[in-house]
Amino acid sequence: MKKSIIVEFVSGDSATYTAYPPDFAKWEMATKKSISEFSGMWDILFVAHSAMKREAAGKPTKSLEVWMEGITNLEVGDDDPKAISAEVSID
Repeated sequence: MKKSIIVEFVSGDSATYTAYPPDFAKWEMATKKSISEFSGMWDILFVAHSAMKREAAGKPTKSLEVWMEGITNLEVGDDDPKAISAEVSID
């Protein structure tokens, strides 16, 4: 499973982050919920922030609370269930 999330900021800039299974696993650990319960704005912001931190590759990033204060809009792409099956394919 992977999900593209387009984030628009107060500054007028935008960024696209791709949430992968590790981002959803972090969400599950933080919320103590199953992926089947994934819904709501906070859930989307959490995985987008996790993806942003992963993509920053160790560079300093803002905390989730500070980061989400600068967001004006989110656009969530469709799920891509092939992302996992293609990666584990033994072809």
